[in-house]
Amino acid sequence: KHEEAIVCYDKALEIDPNYHKAWNNKGNALRDLKKHEEAIVCYDKASEIDPKYAIAWNNKGNALSDLEKNEEAIVCYDKALEIDPKYVNAWDNKASALMKLKKYEEAIVCYDKALEIDPNDVVLLNEKSWSLTKLRKYEEAIVCYDKALEIDPNDMYALYSKGNTLGHIEKHEEAIVCYDKALEIDP
Repeated sequence: KHEEAIVCYDKALEIDPNYHKAWNNKGNALRDLKKHEEAIVCYDKASEIDPKYAIAWNNKGNALSDLEKNEEAIVCYDKALEIDPKYVNAWDNKASALMKLKKYEEAIVCYDKALEIDPNDVVLLNEKSWSLTKLRKYEEAIVCYDKALEIDPNDMYALYSKGNTLGHIEKHEEAIVCYDKALEIDP
């Protein structure tokens, strides 16, 4: 009910126009409605009120990335990370923007930074694996998929993608084992 949420945020902003979290959350609701330009205005207002509000910088980066303005998005993610270097989501989002720009090595650096903070994040491990696969670093990708599967043995994405990666290096029997395991989990 994003439209109703926006009405509430607007009422909160009537009461306190400097409530930066209301600006940010209104931006999130607008982004969910695919009103990215309007969302960016809200994120700008939130970060104008509180320049150290890393969440607004990250969210502005997300809206820019939605608009395929990945270079601009990266500037926002960097600002969020300057404020909070342990902001895992900003590292992940920056890596995703770099992936869209086919800057896989740089993306891997970001995934590594995020994994230093949260080493058991299966999604980050899978995304890093995908970056390694794009660089044809198949053995390294398999190591990441194995780490993800160590954390969550039923991770369908890791099983399927590991199977694909094994296929790239002609390890078809091992790939079939991965696919069979995935199909056993979800036929």
